[in-house]
Amino acid sequence: MEIDKNVNQLVQNIVAQITTQIQAEALAQIEQKISDVINSIDTTSILTEKLSQKLDAKISTLPLDTRSIEATIGTRVNGLAENLYSVVQQKSLEMANDAVTKYVADIDFQQLCQSTLLSAINNQTLEHPSNSIPPTAIKLDSLKLTGDNIAGGIIKNFGSTGIDDQANSCQLTVMDTMTVVENNLLTRDLTVKGKTTIEGDLVVTGSIPSDSPMFVNFVNAAASQVKTSIDSTIFDAYSNNVFAKIKHSGIDLSQITINGQELVNGGNLGNFVTSSNLQKVGVLNDLQVKGETLLGQTLWTSAGKRVGINTIEPTQALTIWDQEVEVGVGKQSTNTAVIETPRNQALVLSSNRKNNITLNIDGSIDVNKINMGVMSFAVGERPPADNQPKGSIVFNSNPSLGGPLGWVSLGDARWANFGIID
Repeated sequence: MEIDKNVNQLVQNIVAQITTQIQAEALAQIEQKISDVINSIDTTSILTEKLSQKLDAKISTLPLDTRSIEATIGTRVNGLAENLYSVVQQKSLEMANDAVTKYVADIDFQQLCQSTLLSAINNQTLEHPSNSIPPTAIKLDSLKLTGDNIAGGIIKNFGSTGIDDQANSCQLTVMDTMTVVENNLLTRDLTVKGKTTIEGDLVVTGSIPSDSPMFVNFVNAAASQVKTSIDSTIFDAYSNNVFAKIKHSGIDLSQITINGQELVNGGNLGNFVTSSNLQKVGVLNDLQVKGETLLGQTLWTSAGKRVGINTIEPTQALTIWDQEVEVGVGKQSTNTAVIETPRNQALVLSSNRKNNITLNIDGSIDVNKINMGVMSFAVGERPPADNQPKGSIVFNSNPSLGGPLGWVSLGDARWANFGIID
């Protein structure tokens, strides 16, 4: 494939470049190391030491002829210099080889190659020839493009989760001041916040809610226009027909408002209705009254927390009148209640239509029979013969001298006299 050939050539170029760079760096470091080793050798001291030793030994064996000595010294010095130069050169090479060998052994050529290769790759700009990468060589599963990578041009057959572009030409133009739809706009619901201007006919195939502000304003405006433009005679005739229809068939309204407030809404009466003259109402589930109330000309209540039955002037918390008799229930004093008749009338406490207790107008009490625990107290003209609980007493209602004050029960229908009168 063409792309494999280009990649192989690119790799070979990079390897050749890295090899040349590594060799150059290695030779430069070796030459620098050799120069450092040679410069570190003190050849002057070595020559001086060798010459001194040779001269001392030679001088001790020669006659003391100055010229001969100087000539001999010159010859020997030249020879020694040549020998020493060879020795020094050989020694220097040996020391340099040892130093270079040690230095080269310490170099991590693998790390050097890796760092040099990475540096070359990072600094290398790869240029692919035009049309050299086929689409099948690109891994599209991991390829991600954002909107920042796309600019200009026209995208055909565009689609997304919420957009399906099937147009063959531009149908929507979005500008800073407006958005233009070039053809028919079809939408399920439309909400416009602000002013709406329609240049053309308005066709509504659905219905307009009768309680919407637009419908109400439209009807009110139309009615007002009709009222101002219709002839009064025609309006009177029409209104007479309406009134006659209402009189004959009645009127059916689910809601009636007055000044914007509901008077009637279904079966509910508006809360702002505070007074009326109703003659009859049905069953009331709840009733709350503030102020005086009179029900059936019988029960009367006042704001002063008093209730009257058959009277509108109760003297106590509860006052009951039955013809000429008055009975009151209320407070007599602190923590003391009273049930009384405030007039010159007796008061009877009755059960089973028997006068159990009678409160007389003089303050006395009439009681036919009193029970205290299991014992009873009663009044009779003769000794009783019935069986009553032991200890029960019957007072003698017809006492006489030598007779008993009354009789006491001994149980088993047996009675004994007590309190002999003498």
